[in-house]
Amino acid sequence: MKATHSLHFPQRKSNVLFALGLLGWALSGCGSEPQDNWEKSPGLQVSAFKDYENGKPYLTVLYENFGRDTIEKIRYELINETGGHLDTILKEIDPPVLLRPEDRHSVPRHIGEDTVKAEHVHVGQVWVVKRVVVKK
Repeated sequence: MKATHSLHFPQRKSNVLFALGLLGWALSGCGSEPQDNWEKSPGLQVSAFKDYENGKPYLTVLYENFGRDTIEKIRYELINETGGHLDTILKEIDPPVLLRPEDRHSVPRHIGEDTVKAEHVHVGQVWVVKRVVVKK
């Protein structure tokens, strides 16, 4: 007797697969939301350092706009150095208001935030999403 195999899905399974595919397409953005245009901004400076509070080291991040761009979002590489080993983490800052030229802010520390375990912290590359401001 010869065995034959067919790939036959009952109607119920194919409906589930179709629904999962549709859900995946919808969650992937389906082209409805524009993508952020991340670019380097030489006028923006991001600095990170360990700040001690009650004897515990916490991360403090400052960002300052020396350029002429109005900035909507900031993305930077946080480099943690421990025993000669470097660890890079991609972090993002959503300023509460648009970062205009000559603005300077610090990233607020949240209640219960973890302490910094690295010996040294540095900032690597920095990217921004610029907001085009039309003057009237």
